[in-house]
Amino acid sequence: MKRINLTILLVVVLVSSLFAAKHDPYEGSRIYWDINSKTTLFPSGNYARIIQLQGGRLMAVAEAGGGISVSYSENDGTSWSSPELIMRSASLVPYAVPDVIQLKDGTIVVGFNPRPSAPYSDDRKFGIRVTRSTDNGKTWSSPIFVYDAQSTFSDGCWEPCFLELPSGELQCYFANENNFQSSNEQEISMSRSFDGGLTWNAPVRICYRTGTRDGMPVPILTENDEIVVIIEDNGHPGRNSFRATTVRSPLSENWSQWVDGGSSRREMIFADDAEKAFISAAPYLRKLGKKETIASWQGDRGDRQGKGESFFDMFVAVGDIDGRSFRAVSQPFGLNMTQHGLWNSVSALDDGTVFALSSIGDSTHGNAINVMKGYAKKGFSADFGTPVIDASFSGENWTVKNAQQIFMGSAATRNRASMDFLYDNENLYFYARVVDRTIYTDKADDDGITLGLDLDNCCDTYPQKGMFRIFMDANGSLKFYEGNSNKWNGVTVPENIRFEVNTKSSYYDMEIAIPWSVLGCDAAPVDRLMRCYLEIRDRRDGMVVNETIPDAVLRQSWTWPEFKLNPMEGSAVKDISANRSETSVTIKNGNVSVKSSRCIASVSMYDLSGMKTRFLGADNFECTLDVTGLKGVYILDTLYIDGISERTKIMI
Repeated sequence: MKRINLTILLVVVLVSSLFAAKHDPYEGSRIYWDINSKTTLFPSGNYARIIQLQGGRLMAVAEAGGGISVSYSENDGTSWSSPELIMRSASLVPYAVPDVIQLKDGTIVVGFNPRPSAPYSDDRKFGIRVTRSTDNGKTWSSPIFVYDAQSTFSDGCWEPCFLELPSGELQCYFANENNFQSSNEQEISMSRSFDGGLTWNAPVRICYRTGTRDGMPVPILTENDEIVVIIEDNGHPGRNSFRATTVRSPLSENWSQWVDGGSSRREMIFADDAEKAFISAAPYLRKLGKKETIASWQGDRGDRQGKGESFFDMFVAVGDIDGRSFRAVSQPFGLNMTQHGLWNSVSALDDGTVFALSSIGDSTHGNAINVMKGYAKKGFSADFGTPVIDASFSGENWTVKNAQQIFMGSAATRNRASMDFLYDNENLYFYARVVDRTIYTDKADDDGITLGLDLDNCCDTYPQKGMFRIFMDANGSLKFYEGNSNKWNGVTVPENIRFEVNTKSSYYDMEIAIPWSVLGCDAAPVDRLMRCYLEIRDRRDGMVVNETIPDAVLRQSWTWPEFKLNPMEGSAVKDISANRSETSVTIKNGNVSVKSSRCIASVSMYDLSGMKTRFLGADNFECTLDVTGLKGVYILDTLYIDGISERTKIMI
């Protein structure tokens, strides 16, 4: 009887382990950084922030140029105007740490932090001030008083940041030592303005942990009507130094109670054991579309661990709608070990474009403020088309212009890789260009790309049938693997796969045609949700470096991004799920009208070169774009509040 029971137990364990292999898919966005977009925004300075103004223009503000300076972009951050000083520092009182917000009535408010220089005197205090512009940044008011702390560094106030509530109440959050003149403690305070920043109420306490220092607050209002403020907190038990932490209040309460150290409304954004040793200081928080959030910080993960602030780099992670469950950590600038990236921030546009800003310097040079573009994506897609397999994208209609749907290479390899897909009835096509100053093709750990495909959406923790792995070598050879029974099984490369590589002195292009029959399909699976994995391999300095999609693991297809084929009638990403929206587009009397059964967040229109020509925020089921004077073929990009987007070709 004991032997029978043991056999039954083993069967139960085996069956349970098989079912346990399945996993809910990772469905959040990940940020793909384009290292070619890195540019110097301010030649020197710190604490840069970007917002998108009404009308679409971008505005950057920073502690630079002898005070508070601004710069503007008219082309979605491709280029920026020369820095303009809007608030010159007072004598012996440098102006620092600006923040910027545009109110619903169009007023732009810039806050800053007067920080007296030593030797201190009673007539010069650490404080919070604002300046306002009511003409879209052409002119600025004199400094407006918000708050004063004391005249000494140990009892100052720091780092203002703003939030406008739906009621029109404007809130200014800041770190405050003024209430702890006999200790080294610090709290987060908040002042309110009910007239657009002209006058301010006395501050109230937002959060405080006894004996420690809450600092650097950045607030958002979530789609669930909760005020969430990310701060740095150096009081978490078992953790050393600062940890990015959120404190929160329902909008209905609006901080009627402040958050203490033991409150359930105080949460470290990375609380698992694996993050214990990692510092996450100077955090910043923004909303990413309607359903997600994005956070940045300066820290010491990986090879920077324990080396101190002078070696910190910038990190970014994506969270859920409530500012929790942060994952998909990325390193936009991927600095080498002689550099640091400090006092960072992130900004997200309605179309999924993300900006990372960091003050980058080293031991011998001062900080210069750099900006880099990234793109938030939940998955990839392929348009219908048949390219020539010649390791070139020229003259072919890839899913995205110049075959640049996906960017990688910002962190581990620092080699820019751009990639894209196409498909037709016979094949799936993949193209990649990798910029690499030293390309190894001697068949010993060669440079190259791994492409993983989960045709059956297995979402498994180990390779199974329906999963494929292809390594494309920079020397022109292939390795082909099929998943089965928790293993990758190497097989002979099918003869009908076509693969070409074109290697130059500083980059290589590769292009592959994979027959659907090789992937177990009779035809292009247009109606099927799949998953895709990408990994760049680079050999350098006697070692091999692999860079993967953030939070993607080669053997675990549940971690891979979604992959879909766009129906031939469309031109880009479409929702092919069961609850696909019914959307109609009409053109009449110089207007393009979009109507949908799903609530529309925004509509953007692009010409065939990729230049945005029109944009309209909607939050409605119907919207209209004025296209007077336009003629030709355009792409209409409709973004819904649930994060899904649909693109349609239109002729005007």
